Amino acid sequence: MQIASIILSAGKGTRMRSDFPKTFHKIAGKKMIDWVIDVNKSINPDKIIIVGANREDYSTYIDDYDIIIQDKPLGTGDAVKKAKNHFSKFNGVILVCYGDTPFLSKNTLKKLVKSISIKKNNIALTYFNKDEKNSYGKIILSENKKPIKVLEDKKSISNIKLCNGGLIAFQSKDLYKLLSKLELNSLSNEYFLTDLVEIAAKKSMKIDLIKIDENEILGVNDKIELYKAEKIAQKKIRDSFFSIGVTLLDPETIYFAHDTIIEKDVIIHPNVVIGNNVKIKKNSEIYSFTHLAECIINENVKIGPFARIRGFSDIATNSKIGNYVEIKKTKLGKNVKINHLSYVGDSNVGSNSNIGAGSITCNFDGYEKHKTVIGKDTFIGSNSTLIAPIKIGDNATVAAGSVITENIPKNSLSIARKRQVNKKNKSIKKNN
Repeated sequence: MQIASIILSAGKGTRMRSDFPKTFHKIAGKKMIDWVIDVNKSINPDKIIIVGANREDYSTYIDDYDIIIQDKPLGTGDAVKKAKNHFSKFNGVILVCYGDTPFLSKNTLKKLVKSISIKKNNIALTYFNKDEKNSYGKIILSENKKPIKVLEDKKSISNIKLCNGGLIAFQSKDLYKLLSKLELNSLSNEYFLTDLVEIAAKKSMKIDLIKIDENEILGVNDKIELYKAEKIAQKKIRDSFFSIGVTLLDPETIYFAHDTIIEKDVIIHPNVVIGNNVKIKKNSEIYSFTHLAECIINENVKIGPFARIRGFSDIATNSKIGNYVEIKKTKLGKNVKINHLSYVGDSNVGSNSNIGAGSITCNFDGYEKHKTVIGKDTFIGSNSTLIAPIKIGDNATVAAGSVITENIPKNSLSIARKRQVNKKNKSIKKNN
């Protein structure tokens, strides 16, 4: 049986107070809509259809998914109607999800698919129970406890505890027919997808109820809700690291990306930010006020405090990156030490080398980036400037304060600075 997922993502998101589409705001470094796309991909659908408001926003998705544009915001029913031609020839399950619900689970999608494909229901509707008053839609049941209607309750006037979860699945041929019966709501001037439940109930179709956790359909409509969603995502990530043996000394001050990989016995100190594409291997330690992104930290490495590693850098075993050091697009060999106040970019540094305080690689000439290659067992003295492109051989030494503009052979000492001149009795003093 075929599966198609429709992801509704055409909301303007005016409450976000942003120029970006609502579903493009990120949680743990990942767009909300990508959270929803990825969980849908996990059940191997035959087709993913995204309904957006502006084709330009979805230009990077066009090669992989069917993009439908809802020019005028006429409601969820209208959005699905616009996608009708893309599933009219399907024979299977149509899932309808929302691009602003990042915590949707694979398990829920599998239950929805099973309800249609195995249990042969016409519609599978998600729900959860909530005692306190709320603005969720409410599911109305018949005397024999079958769903017959979804009541929109945006003013929280109902005391019904059975809340609509929003996520819904249809048998494809039924959805196609039901959409033709959908009418415009005269009060809101919208087409509500949930009205299909009442239409189906009147036709005595089989409507199943699937219970879910409320957090799964936590919608993000403004920056406060975005903050709350970030808190939920970070707690899940932190808990997953605790469970495998990572030590987080002050977890609420440590922020991770959705794709962070950390091995056991890593220690992370307070106030650390880890961006996308980071892997930290066992027995390494990350000190406070460090920012990592797009890098691999290998075993038994010490980073920080106040360090920045980025640009697909690779820090090899037993290396030490100290305070106020920035590493960009650089591969370090084993046992390298860059202890303080240095910038190393677009470089390769051989094992057992030491780069002194205040040293920098000058990798940009105003037009292009250039490479610095530093050999094994090499010592770069403090406050040295290495002007790329340049190669420094194994076991070389660069004297402190040098400006290096030419390659240095292995086993060489390079001194590139003017000789100091002392002029006696020529000190310049300020008048008192």
